[in-house]
Amino acid sequence: MLIAVGHDLQLVAELAGRDDLREPGLVFTAAECARIDQSADPLRSLAGAFAAKEALFKALPALDGAFWTDMELVHDRRGAPSLRLHGVLAERFASAGWRALLSISHSGDYASAIVIVDGEAPTERAPA
Repeated sequence: MLIAVGHDLQLVAELAGRDDLREPGLVFTAAECARIDQSADPLRSLAGAFAAKEALFKALPALDGAFWTDMELVHDRRGAPSLRLHGVLAERFASAGWRALLSISHSGDYASAIVIVDGEAPTERAPA
C-alpha cells in the first residue's frame, strides 16, 4: 500500500563550496562522505545523495526526532541506491511495516530523487 511520496530536485552547482555538508555526522555518515569524495564527480554525487535524503523528509515531514544521519545512502553490488535506516527512522519504519524505495537521477545541472514509502495496509480495530 502506498503510504507517501517525496521528491527533491537539486541544482548541482548550488552545493559548490558547501564543505559543511561533507562533515561526517552532520548530514552524511562517514561512509557516505567517503563514497561521495571517491566518486568520479563528487559534486554530482553530493547533490544526488542530498536529494535522496530531502525526498524522504518530504515524504514524511513529521518524523520527530529523526536526524539526517538516521538515513544512509547505500548501493547494492550493481550500483542501485537504497536507504539504510537507523535510529528513530528505523524504529518508526519497522513498527509501521514500511519500506522506503529510492530512485536517483542526474540530468545536466540537476540531481533528482524520489522516495516512495509503502507498506502493509493499517489494520482496523473492531469497536469495543
